[in-house]
Amino acid sequence: MGKIVVSKGQVLHGRDDSVSTLEILLKGSISITDGEDITLQAEQGTILGAFHPAGSSYGYDYTASEDSILFAYDYSCEDDLVSTIKANPAIAPVMVSANMNVLNGFLDILSSFYEDGCALCLNLKADYEEYRNICAKLMVSPESYDSVVSLAAPEQPKMLSSWQSALCRACLEQDEFLRKSYYPADITFCVSRLMHGALVMQAIQQQLEQITAYLLNTKESTDAFVKEYYTQKAKLDHAERQEATEAGSGKLPAIRNALNTILAFAGIDREMSEAFKKDLKSFMQAPNQKEKSAEMRQLRHSIAEKFYFIYEEAFYKSRELAEIPIEVKMFFLFGFVDEELAGTANTAALYKYALLWENDPDDRVVSVYDWLGKIYNGEVLPSKNQMDTDWPDYLKEQVRVSSMTQEQADALLDDRRAMVHFELENMIASANPITHGSIYSFVPVFYAGTVVKPLESSFASPQRVREAVDRVRDIDFGCFYRQTFVSYPELQINRFDYNVEILPYVILMPNYGNRGIMWQEIEGRRRATPAHMVMSIFHTAELDETIVKMCAQFRWEMCRRIQGVYYNDVTEPSLTAEYGSYLQFYRKNRELSSEKKESLKLFLQKQRNNYKNVFVAEYEMYINNESSGLPRLNKVARDILFRYCTFSAKYREMLAAKPQYQPLMERWSIRQEAKRRSLDVFTRKILSTTDSLPPEVQSELTFLSL
Repeated sequence: MGKIVVSKGQVLHGRDDSVSTLEILLKGSISITDGEDITLQAEQGTILGAFHPAGSSYGYDYTASEDSILFAYDYSCEDDLVSTIKANPAIAPVMVSANMNVLNGFLDILSSFYEDGCALCLNLKADYEEYRNICAKLMVSPESYDSVVSLAAPEQPKMLSSWQSALCRACLEQDEFLRKSYYPADITFCVSRLMHGALVMQAIQQQLEQITAYLLNTKESTDAFVKEYYTQKAKLDHAERQEATEAGSGKLPAIRNALNTILAFAGIDREMSEAFKKDLKSFMQAPNQKEKSAEMRQLRHSIAEKFYFIYEEAFYKSRELAEIPIEVKMFFLFGFVDEELAGTANTAALYKYALLWENDPDDRVVSVYDWLGKIYNGEVLPSKNQMDTDWPDYLKEQVRVSSMTQEQADALLDDRRAMVHFELENMIASANPITHGSIYSFVPVFYAGTVVKPLESSFASPQRVREAVDRVRDIDFGCFYRQTFVSYPELQINRFDYNVEILPYVILMPNYGNRGIMWQEIEGRRRATPAHMVMSIFHTAELDETIVKMCAQFRWEMCRRIQGVYYNDVTEPSLTAEYGSYLQFYRKNRELSSEKKESLKLFLQKQRNNYKNVFVAEYEMYINNESSGLPRLNKVARDILFRYCTFSAKYREMLAAKPQYQPLMERWSIRQEAKRRSLDVFTRKILSTTDSLPPEVQSELTFLSL
C-alpha cells in the first residue's frame, strides 16, 4: 500500500499482468486500451482493478495519458475492494461516479461493435449482389462464396437490452444527483454500486470477446470475396469511365471506395489492410493532423511504413497488367488513397490529372512510378542512399558487416525487385518528406489539410518542369555539359577530349510540397551519367526558381566530383576553388569596395558561412537578374560565374553593350578562339585521312559555337 507516481506515457499495467492491487487515481488520467479498437480514459477518482477479479489478468494496457498520482492497496479477494471503498468515505462518491463512467464507456464500445457487426453483414450481402451484377455486365462467370451467402448477422449481446444496462445508463444520466445526495447518504450504497458494477463489467467483457470474434472471423472468411469484388468493380469502373470519356460527356465519374480498390489491386492481406485503414481513420479524426506530438509522430511513421509496402506490392502487380484502375494510377502518381481524406474537389482534380497524364517525350522528367519502372526494366540503377552509397557499394558494405554472404550479394546485384525495394526504402522514403518541406509533419498519403494553393496552379506536370529546365539551359548553355574522351585507333589518335550534354532525371515525388533538391550528380562512378533531381509533383514554390536552385546545386557538386580532392585548391582553377578563395579572402580583395565587403559579410552570415549556399543564391541572381541586364552581383562573383557558367550566344549578344560584361566577354572570346583554332587544326588532320568527321568531333564543334 502506498503512493505511486507515473509519468506521461509510462505503462502502469500490461494487458497480461496479474491483478494484485487496487489503485485510486488521485491526479491525472490513465488510458485503457487493447492497442487496436478499444480506448477509454480513466479520470480522477477511478479505482483501477475494481472491475477485475483478484488474480485475473487486466486484459488491457493501462498507460498514463499525463503525469499521474495514484494510491495503491493490496487486492487478494473481494473483501479488499470493500475495505478500500470504506477506507475512503470522503471520496467514495467520486470513486463510484468515475468507475460508472468507465463502465458506461465499455457499454458504448459493446454497442458500437454490435452495430459494426450488423453493418458488416449487411454490406457484405449487398456487395455480393452487386458483385454478381458486375460480373453480368463484364460477361464473366461470378465465383460462388458460401462464406457470404451463409453469413448471418450477429446476435445482439444480452447485456445491451438487460435491466443492468438500463441501470448503468440511468446512473450516468443522474450522476450529479447520485453523487451529491445518494452515494454520500451511506457508504453501503457506494459499496453495492461498485460491487454490482464489477459483475456487470465481467458480463460485458465476455460479450465483447464474442462480438470481437464474430468481426474477426467474418473478415477472415470473406477476405477472398472482398478482394475479388473490388478487382471486378475496378474493371467495370474503368470500362465505364473510358466509355464516358469517349462519349465526350465532360463529366468525371465519382471515385468511391478508392482505398479498398487499391488494397485489392495490390493483394494486401486482411491484417495489413485493416491496420492501414485504422491508421488512416485515426489520422482523419486527429484534431491537428500536423501536430508534432509523440503520438502523431508514431501514427505518421506507421502510415508511411505501410504506405511504401503497399506501393511496392501494387507496383509489382501493375507490371503484370496492361491496364490499371484509375484509383491505383492516382495512388502511384499523387499518393492518393481515400476520397474522403483528399476531399471531393481535390479527388476530382487528381482524377483529371491522372486521366490526362502525359509522359515527358524524352523520358527525363518522370513520376516515381515511372522511375521505379526504369529500375525494374534495367534502364537505370537505383539512386544513392542518404549515406551517399549506391547499390553495388551498399551490397559490398552488407557483406563487410556480415549482414549477407558474398554469394547472396552477387545474386542480388542484378535482382530488379531488390533494386526497386532499395530505391523505395532509401531515396524515395527520404526525398518524399524533404521535398514536402516539413519532415516532422509529413505523411505520404495525399490529404486535404496539406493543400494551401489550388492544385491547378501548383501541378508540376512533366511539360512544365521540362520547360523550366530548358529555360536554364537557354541561359546557361553549358550547365549539363561535361567533358569526356574517346579514342580513334584507326586514325592513330589515342585520346580526344570533347563536351557532351547529359540531361538530368527530374523525379516527381508523389506529394504536395515546396522543395526541390539535387539528389546526386552522377550514377555510380561514371561521370558521363545523368544527375538525379527530385521535387514535389504539386509544387507550391515558384517552379522556375526551384529548377534554377537545383541546377546551381548540380553545378557545384559536379565541379567537386570532377576536381576530387583538389576542389578547393586554387592552383587547380575551378568553379569551387575560385569561389572558395573569393569568399575566404574577400576582406583582402582590392576589387571589392568597403560597402561590397560589408554586404558580402552579412550575406555570408545569412548563409551560415556555407560557401555552397552562397554560390547557389548568387547563381540564382545570375540567371534571374544578370541575364536580363539587371546587375545584382559584385564584380568578383560576376567574373567567376561568367567564366564557368557562361551565358549562351543569345544572351551574350544582348549584354555585349553592358560595361560590366564587356571585359569579361573579350577575355572569354580570346579563350574560345584559341580552342576553335586548336580544334580546326585537329579536324584538318582528320580530314586528311578520312572523308567525314567522327560524331564526337562534330559535337565539339557545335559546343564551341553555342
